[in-house]
Amino acid sequence: MKLGKHVESGMIKLEQVDPAEISPGELVDRIRQGVDEDDVRMVVIDSINGYLNAMPAERYLTLQLHELLSYLNQQGVITIMVLAQQGLVGTMQSTVDLTYLSDTVVLTRFYEARGELKQALSVIKKRSGNHERSIREMWVNKSGVCVGEPLTEMQGVLTGVPSFLPDQLPKRPHFDE
Repeated sequence: MKLGKHVESGMIKLEQVDPAEISPGELVDRIRQGVDEDDVRMVVIDSINGYLNAMPAERYLTLQLHELLSYLNQQGVITIMVLAQQGLVGTMQSTVDLTYLSDTVVLTRFYEARGELKQALSVIKKRSGNHERSIREMWVNKSGVCVGEPLTEMQGVLTGVPSFLPDQLPKRPHFDE
């Protein structure tokens, strides 16, 4: 999607927020104002990490986000929050767990396979209805986001260091043949 024309028309509003210059409460107020006065129907916070760093304590963040998300949900607003986790390959961790506030959790994960850095996509949680439980390779190119077939030949992809299943190992030539 070419955002430029939608931004120019006012259909999409992009706002860069510096957590050092605006308090989390002021951010919530701006979001509510957008919903109430400008009929905003979707809010994307990328990333929630800055919001987290601006809060004095984790429990306040969780309470404030719970209140904000409840309000947005009651208004019929779609909300997408991005949370960057620490650790690119290997163990990942986050300073806060927001999964219980979320209706759907989509995980993108870097992993290494056959000497290449790749990215996997999986739906970890979906509150209502069934969802696909496979882990798939994901990549971005000039056409957009591409999603591949399920990564059935590997296990441990979500650890970042997967291993190939024994029956999927590449055939190696025997030197005595």
